[in-house]
Amino acid sequence: MKGFHYIYGIRMKTTVGTVLALVAVIVVLAGCRRDLWLYSDQFKQVEIDVDWRNYFRDQQLYPNEPDPDGMTLWFFPKDGRTSYSVTTSEVRHYETYLSRGDYEGLVIDYSPAEYGRQEFVGMDYAQTAKVQTTATAYQPDSLSELYGPACYAHALPSVEPIGLYTVSWEPENMASDTVHMHIDTGEYEEYIPYKERDSYQQTLVHQLYRMEPLIVPWRMRVRVYIKGIYYLYQVKGSIAGLADGYYLMQDRTSSTPCLLALDNWETVVTGDNVGYIAMTFMTWGVQDTSVRYQGRHMEQGEKAENVPDNLINHPADEIRLNLRLLLRDRRTVCNYHFDVGNMVREYWNEYALRIDLEDGFEGQPDLPYVDAYNGLGFDGVVVPWEEGGNADVKF
Repeated sequence: MKGFHYIYGIRMKTTVGTVLALVAVIVVLAGCRRDLWLYSDQFKQVEIDVDWRNYFRDQQLYPNEPDPDGMTLWFFPKDGRTSYSVTTSEVRHYETYLSRGDYEGLVIDYSPAEYGRQEFVGMDYAQTAKVQTTATAYQPDSLSELYGPACYAHALPSVEPIGLYTVSWEPENMASDTVHMHIDTGEYEEYIPYKERDSYQQTLVHQLYRMEPLIVPWRMRVRVYIKGIYYLYQVKGSIAGLADGYYLMQDRTSSTPCLLALDNWETVVTGDNVGYIAMTFMTWGVQDTSVRYQGRHMEQGEKAENVPDNLINHPADEIRLNLRLLLRDRRTVCNYHFDVGNMVREYWNEYALRIDLEDGFEGQPDLPYVDAYNGLGFDGVVVPWEEGGNADVKF
């Protein structure tokens, strides 16, 4: 039949007009290509510069590495939205885009997963963001068996101390800083073509924030003078009542106490049968109570003797130091418990806390004389025969 073609079983009528119409539609569509458009002021580019010059590192181990090899940033919107975070190997500068609103920013060194002895909890919101040490294999009952129930400071009145304390690891070195960010993107402006996105990026107003992370945990040094130090064989200790963590966005320690086991003591002889034992460990610091301590770092060029040693005015029984001294006969044990909350001092030139039980303080350990262990592995004791006659021995 003239004028019709069959293609795959479909009858199509072909005319010159139909072909011309199809060509015209294709031409029109090709000429109507439009650019993508976007707002030029919907988000604001935010730049964060991080200054690690005050970042504490062991200069003997890392003499040429003043910066960490990574950092993590959190952004906490103040309108109730949950936070979001990013971990990056860029440690000096970071760029992002934020919509309108108020934010609290937080930076720490490294990724949270790189800390083996502490955990980050409540990180969805700024008011709950906290870092705390994880529990150790020690349990409260095992520590009380070692030191007796007196090893727990009664920081909270009328609360049974057993079960109140978590035995924690020492925290690791961790630096952090916070910053408040107000992002005001202004009114929406004219549309601009997406193909001009380079000029669009240039028209964005950049907001720059600077952060200077500082180490959060304290180094605490404990020193106890001892008379009769020649008779000392082994030292074990613990300290109860220090804070179990630190609220990252509030610059304060927690009010929940923990207990730390202190096993790596050094012994220093200073005279004839006198000397001291010393221990340095990491801690989040004293609990956040009604007395809040403030301090500072040394300024550049400032001499250490010009930095005051401040006494932290906390209750004595808030922090309890426990010592278990095994004497050289390897069977005599002397237990001591000291309430030292009011002895804690700040040494800002070392960024350390110190408890120094000096020579002559009340309750200073005065160890009794004991014979040295003979090394035979057997210590027999003669028990006299009991009166009462003969006793039958069964075979």
